[in-house]
Amino acid sequence: MKEIMLPYILIVWLLVRLGVIQWNLRNAVISVGLGAFIAFMLFTSHRFWSPADLTDSTTVKAPHAVLSPLFGQEVDEIFVEHNQKVKEGDLIYTLVSVDTSEELRALKAQKQATESEIEAFEIRMTNDKRHLERLTQLSDFASQSSRDDLTASIDSSKAQIAAGIAKVQAIEAQIAATKWQDKRREVRAPFDGQLSITNIAAGTRIGNMHLYDTNRKFIEMRIPDQSFRYIEPGQFAEFYLNAYPGEIFRGKVHSITTGTGESRITPTAGSQMVSRHVGMNQGNHGRTVVIEFEQPEGYEIPIGATGSAWISAKKPHDALGFMDIIGAATVRLKAYKAYFNAL
Repeated sequence: MKEIMLPYILIVWLLVRLGVIQWNLRNAVISVGLGAFIAFMLFTSHRFWSPADLTDSTTVKAPHAVLSPLFGQEVDEIFVEHNQKVKEGDLIYTLVSVDTSEELRALKAQKQATESEIEAFEIRMTNDKRHLERLTQLSDFASQSSRDDLTASIDSSKAQIAAGIAKVQAIEAQIAATKWQDKRREVRAPFDGQLSITNIAAGTRIGNMHLYDTNRKFIEMRIPDQSFRYIEPGQFAEFYLNAYPGEIFRGKVHSITTGTGESRITPTAGSQMVSRHVGMNQGNHGRTVVIEFEQPEGYEIPIGATGSAWISAKKPHDALGFMDIIGAATVRLKAYKAYFNAL
């Protein structure tokens, strides 16, 4: 922020060198006092209406998926390397089989045997129906008990067929569940993205891998609480990153983080420690703003890169639009200074 006063210092120096201003105690006090007043007013106004991240904590982030948390399952084979870019559906790693193939064969055999039993009951029921029809036609020569026995046999066959059909349906459900379980042995990329460090090896029974969605990168920027009411979604924003020193990228406000970590309370029983409450919240934490942006063609903005950003916030009057110069100039000066951060 102090770099903003360099033009004023240069103007005062030129006026003194050219003899327009006599450098005496009175003029020195006026020049320094005026400069301090201008710096204070610019800094205060800029914190409200064109806030910039003076902590240089603006960070590139992206949503990520935790691929198959492993507890008790053993990794069989890994097909990716560190920081590899993958496409949706690419195979990441496989888990050791838990005899699902043998289980599938056993279930299919049970299904086939049950279907054969159903077929046998259907044949028996068909024969019993034909026999019953013949006995019915010979009503005077066939006993009622014989007809009753055939009727009971037909009803029994129907019940056994219904039970067999239900058993087949249950087996089919088990087969579908086993196939689904077997398919989960293959851990595949749910979307296009980039992996982080491959921190698991074949044989491990615990661990996971993170896949970042590189198509949904965003910027998270800190703002002071004093500027909260002036920030709205859709406002213009600019940022720089140390990964691209001297270059400025543009975006817009997506949303403001409403609940920060300091606002969390524990659901467990017990009273809050006053000393902890005071220690965590006596300072001005501020909050963060999510800035969405389109990655320029030809650039690969790395996730985790840090820098600074500013936002063109809502102003009490349009005449104060010039305050955006302060935020823009602050971020640009920081972008130029990023060259020296590597020293």
